[in-house]
Amino acid sequence: MKLLGIESSCERVSVAVLCDGQIHQQWVEGGNTPSARLIPTALELLAAHGLTMGALDAIALGVGPGAFTGLRLGCSVAQGFALAADLGIVPVGSLAAIAAAQSAPRVLVASDARMGEAYVAAFVRGADGYVALSAPVCLPPESVVLPPEGVWLGVGTAFGSYAGRLLAGEARLTLGDATAVPAAGELVHLAAASLAHTPACDPATVGPTYVRDKVAQTVAERLAQGGKA
Repeated sequence: MKLLGIESSCERVSVAVLCDGQIHQQWVEGGNTPSARLIPTALELLAAHGLTMGALDAIALGVGPGAFTGLRLGCSVAQGFALAADLGIVPVGSLAAIAAAQSAPRVLVASDARMGEAYVAAFVRGADGYVALSAPVCLPPESVVLPPEGVWLGVGTAFGSYAGRLLAGEARLTLGDATAVPAAGELVHLAAASLAHTPACDPATVGPTYVRDKVAQTVAERLAQGGKA
């Protein structure tokens, strides 16, 4: 199986290819403007491993939740590639990609959603990998609670951004990597597993998972949190 993965839901954008059973990942350089380098980096990575877009079986896309601009960027690039090469897209949740990189039996992923909130989802490891207990939600850190049973590993940038506010003092939580972000290497791994039983999607039907519709704070909200007008 040959796949290209695109993950752009956060400030660290990455691409990856799966070929000959091996995953090769590349972080997209470009600081605050990775859009200029996403397409060239993807094409360079394919070429480095002797692949063309037409040789792929599908494209794996990180659909969020995450940054609105980044999600739209990744989706438009993936759709452009897929339509040009007559490929399907395998949508993969970005929080699921973070969970997939862990090894604990229960993982609570919490990514910084900005605006004083976190994107949160809980995952339990099964025979075929992690299974989400529910869809991702966007909550203030003080509103996040653990599922009712078991000890949980907490990972994701919200644990760094909201330290002391997110599940502070929770005895059933073990803090893991507070810098963890979704990576394209995990996307292609999860996409390959999905394709074993579910076909790729028509590119026209794939879109970002925003979870939160509001994209900016009002002046009053910024001032209330100590920001500037």
